[in-house]
Amino acid sequence: MSSNFSESKARDAALEAHEKLHDGRRQFFKTLGVGATAASGLGSALYSSPALAYGGPYAAAFGLDPARTFMNIGTTGSTPIGVLKSLAANNALIARDPTASFNTGDMRNLIATGFGADPFEIVMSFNTTDGMSKIFSGIVLNPGDEVITTNMEHPGGNSPLAIIADRRGLTIRRVNLPTGDSYSDAEVLARFQALLTNNTKAIMFSSPPFLTGVRLPEKLLCQWAASQGLISIIDGAHGPGMLNLNFHDIGCDFYAGAGHKWQCGPGQTGILYVRNNFSPAAPATYTKVVTINGQSVTLTLPGYTNTNPLPAFYPTVSGGYSQTPGTTLQGGVRNPTHNVAATLMSIGNPSYPALRALQECCQMWDTWGRQNIENYIVALAQYLRSRLAATWGPQSMATMYDANTPNHARVALTSFNPFSAGFDYNAVLTAAQATAQATASGAAVTTLRNTHAVVVRNNTVPHTLRGSPASNAAAGTNSSPLRISTHLFHNTADVDNLVAKLLLTVPSPARGRS
Repeated sequence: MSSNFSESKARDAALEAHEKLHDGRRQFFKTLGVGATAASGLGSALYSSPALAYGGPYAAAFGLDPARTFMNIGTTGSTPIGVLKSLAANNALIARDPTASFNTGDMRNLIATGFGADPFEIVMSFNTTDGMSKIFSGIVLNPGDEVITTNMEHPGGNSPLAIIADRRGLTIRRVNLPTGDSYSDAEVLARFQALLTNNTKAIMFSSPPFLTGVRLPEKLLCQWAASQGLISIIDGAHGPGMLNLNFHDIGCDFYAGAGHKWQCGPGQTGILYVRNNFSPAAPATYTKVVTINGQSVTLTLPGYTNTNPLPAFYPTVSGGYSQTPGTTLQGGVRNPTHNVAATLMSIGNPSYPALRALQECCQMWDTWGRQNIENYIVALAQYLRSRLAATWGPQSMATMYDANTPNHARVALTSFNPFSAGFDYNAVLTAAQATAQATASGAAVTTLRNTHAVVVRNNTVPHTLRGSPASNAAAGTNSSPLRISTHLFHNTADVDNLVAKLLLTVPSPARGRS
């Protein structure tokens, strides 16, 4: 198989994105120590470079083990060196003075615009699961109500939904997401629409799903949900730090993401968004005056694409709830002048140093440029996909290589299956073949790590069936592809090294096995 032209084009795109991001790094050095970055306390300690095996434009900011190539950011990221130093200093400060605390309002005011959100809407949560739990325990669902979700949700979303379903007597209806060349945004929307009934009250979906790394049409699905009067909930565990998110534009009611994955914050940190306004006039932007470090700052914020009334919501994990009429979220009633984020963050004594560290990571991304970061890591993933397609064929991936980078390919997760016959992601498997594939896939992950010093992971995926695009694999016949992450500390040489090690590890045409 050969796709040299496409591969060359993908490499050029990745190198161009690298250069633009590198330009952003030079600009970052010019501004280091002033403005918002100085307010975060990062200072000149941000870069303290170890011996590096990584070649990405910001590799020097991270302290990854140079003895291996870590490509599993989808599980957890690497907190930048400067942030780690700040985290240690802040923990020492609290150990010395246990009464010390930090203004979480300042933190939210500093990072909200980077996510296209109002500071009243951004909650610094523990992780995605914590955010999803807060969402499902807070919205109002009653016996007989239905929630549409998908067959590729993470336990962090499935479990909170299942708890509420059991407690409230809900019905969960699942869309089978298409994979490989069966995927299209229109098909995804059609499958959601097909499950709509008069009892449907909400939709919940992951984007990108942790199993396939395909970016779903978030805005399209949320606009459809709003048109039907449905609550929209996104499990965005992989969104913050990977994608240049604009929650107001996406139009979701709720979004839960991780702080420790692509955003590279410390463990037990996350980003939760709760839509807190609807601006019926749908202005392009609006301004809001907030306080940061004791000074008034005017923020320019994007308008809302979702102009539906706010759904009722109870802050079930909060010390800030009151039954006094007219108080914040009393009776689940929403008022855009209420700071729902502050209410949800009223949970006693949190880990202020960890929250500050997440704030610092978010500000680093804002300074480097979130769109620049997305462009670079997506271009690098595109280059990876072009390399895989050149050897194993485009049918080997959940997100096939397309030189035009369609929306569903604007992700830095690549799900790749060289273990099925014909290297076909959508191959039909018997139960015995599925078991054998799971064993082979797990062995490949171990060999890549222990023998070739490359860290990836694998998944079990209910993939679409070849020859039956409307059907997905039944339980016991799922495939077991590899999942590969590319991030700021990687470059095309890291991708080439991975592909070289894959050729030594997994079935390929050159090894005469398929």
